[in-house]
Amino acid sequence: MHIKNTKVVCTLGPASNSVTEITKLVQAGMNVARLNFSHGDYKSHEELITNIHTVEKNTGKRIGILQDLQGPKIRLGDLPPEGIPVKKGDTFILTGKKVNFAIKTKILQIPIQFKLFTKGLKKNNPILINDGMIETQVLQVIDKENVKCLVKCGGLLKNHAGVHLPAITESIETITAKDKKDLVFGLKNNVDYVALSFVKSANDIKNLRKLITKHKKSTKIIAKIELKCAVDDLEAITKAVDGIMVARGDLGIDIPAEQVPIVQKRIIALANKYAKPVITATEVLLSMVTNPRATRAEISDAANAVYDRTDAIMLSNESAVGKFPSQAAATLSRVASTVEKELRKYSELENNFFIHSREVANPHCSNASDLASETKADYLVVYTSDGYTARELARHRPNTPIITICEKEETARELTLVWGLNNIFAQTLKKENKIEQIVQILKKEKIVKAKQKIVILANASKKEKIISNITI
Repeated sequence: MHIKNTKVVCTLGPASNSVTEITKLVQAGMNVARLNFSHGDYKSHEELITNIHTVEKNTGKRIGILQDLQGPKIRLGDLPPEGIPVKKGDTFILTGKKVNFAIKTKILQIPIQFKLFTKGLKKNNPILINDGMIETQVLQVIDKENVKCLVKCGGLLKNHAGVHLPAITESIETITAKDKKDLVFGLKNNVDYVALSFVKSANDIKNLRKLITKHKKSTKIIAKIELKCAVDDLEAITKAVDGIMVARGDLGIDIPAEQVPIVQKRIIALANKYAKPVITATEVLLSMVTNPRATRAEISDAANAVYDRTDAIMLSNESAVGKFPSQAAATLSRVASTVEKELRKYSELENNFFIHSREVANPHCSNASDLASETKADYLVVYTSDGYTARELARHRPNTPIITICEKEETARELTLVWGLNNIFAQTLKKENKIEQIVQILKKEKIVKAKQKIVILANASKKEKIISNITI
């Protein structure tokens, strides 16, 4: 496994749902497993969670679990397995009713799994299908369940392909009835993160937080940035959430594709500013769904995300249904490791665009990072009760390796998503003589060798702020 600080998130699916395949992903560098609730049932997700925990026991590696709620994702209904080709100039009826394709009709009918899709639609509104690859335009809203569409850019209509309705996006509830049921399942199974799809504003985060609190949980929330209205409220969302995802697929439909890289940099910068873990996602190594090697452009894309200081990079189809899931994870690990080494080697590569705002930076974490660099310490050791100090320290992207000691296993699992936190131990320390206890843990775990220099930072969020520079 390549030693890296940037984390790898892998979506699990038919290609990677077994203990054997999950083990291969962990060996290739996976830190967090994503469960996509747009697919599968509770039985299959429960089996995945069981398999993840089995792999944890077998490998001794902690694997974070990210539950990704579907949100108001609109999809086509049941179509023939071979799909239906449409070309520019064709017309068809998008309908909320089931369609029997054995019965021929005067005009092609295509089912959609969202009966309220006509509400707010008007003539000439765009309807985008299959991640925007197929573009249509509303010719006529016939009634509450039927809309006549004109194909502007053709392609193959596939079973359950995603549908994007820009004109009515903001009027659709963010947290659906399905999401609420799925959330209960996730909380019962102790997922570490819940990703909320199609976030519109910080208020959506507050509403999800209330639901989680109602079930007496404190599970962390990831906001998926997929809509223009979310980009417009980006700083407020970042402040309200526990982590953020650059969901470039749907985002590239709701805003012009050429703006996505710019928004990606803004999201990563804000996440760094407020010490919130950020995931760069969608089509990172898309060619590896079918090919054993990534394209040069994909490698550059992943490398630039590392350079921009993303906390994690996510694989979707590459690991869920692709032919080479562990190879894709290994590719990301190799890219992250290589870029991180070069950044440490060449000062001219330091990206000053991401210098953190001093008004939000924790000075104790900043001082500890500087001290470790100036004294050429072998390790930065951070003790944190709730994860705050570790996240604040990681935001500075220190070149010194970080060892994290936290009070709860729950916190340790949450930190699997954070940049640079690779050695995490869950142990509670007594109030007095924390330094001595930390040194004993380091000796017991045999991470730090004799005569190595370490900088210790403890609970920078509380009154007892300890920064100590010692030699073991």
